[in-house]
Amino acid sequence: MFKSTILAILLPAAVFGLAVRPCENNAPVPQEVRVLDCVQEPCVIPMGGMVDMDLDFIADRASATVEATLDIFLGNFRVPYDLPVEQRNACNFFKGRGCPIQAGEFINYHLSTPASAPFADVTVDLRLQLTAADGAPLFCFRSSATIVPA
Repeated sequence: MFKSTILAILLPAAVFGLAVRPCENNAPVPQEVRVLDCVQEPCVIPMGGMVDMDLDFIADRASATVEATLDIFLGNFRVPYDLPVEQRNACNFFKGRGCPIQAGEFINYHLSTPASAPFADVTVDLRLQLTAADGAPLFCFRSSATIVPA
């Protein structure tokens, strides 16, 4: 019975996408964002745990390179945080392919990165953006997460 309950809780996280908000720069939003163990905002993440997401988007332009940025905000204050260097090259995290990308291509991007916040029991706003070589965003979205003690 207990295993069935856990499966019933985890299964929707693997199947349904998370509703996300557009960024202030009017960039396209991904077609679908799936965050492990989260089906609605704010996602609850243990301090030091991992944010593990897959998302799908269609590239609106060709690009030889793609850069990933993840910004964390506490209210209007940007919390100092940068993706690890190896994760900034988004091409390394496109499922089944790399770069260059072509306009109109369907791409699945996977991000798994440590949860970070200045302290626990706080809800932060996350902004994830992938940027093409010409500096234009391929997509950008915002979502929220509550960081809880581990």
